[in-house]
Amino acid sequence: MQDVDSRADELLKQAVLGHLGFIGPDGYPHVIAVWFDYADGEILVATRPDEFKCRSLRANGRAAFTVSTPEAPYGSTMVAGDATVEPLPEPRRIEFITKVARRYLGADQGDRYVEKWKRGGHPGPGELIRIRPRRIGYYAG
Repeated sequence: MQDVDSRADELLKQAVLGHLGFIGPDGYPHVIAVWFDYADGEILVATRPDEFKCRSLRANGRAAFTVSTPEAPYGSTMVAGDATVEPLPEPRRIEFITKVARRYLGADQGDRYVEKWKRGGHPGPGELIRIRPRRIGYYAG
């Protein structure tokens, strides 16, 4: 992969909603808004096991991912890459969801979110979508 524009890198590190694009089993493109983490040059998304997006990405691992600034001057980062879906054992799932919830909501509200999400018990294992970028572009508005 080429060098990443520093503006794209900075935007991927912000707590903004990401938009995950993939081809569904029906052959049509789908896009969903997701919370994500950007670590070691990869985009990570946790999900419940065997969700539509996971089944789709297992069948066709080509993915797109975008983030954009919520206010002017608008900027947008677009990622095209290869996605894999891997098991996410419950302890790692809780750790990941806690990290991401705190990132998006702050420590206190994030912790309250996680407690509600866990339903006072064990949420069980999940899956992790890992996108390895082939291209990352930044577009200024």
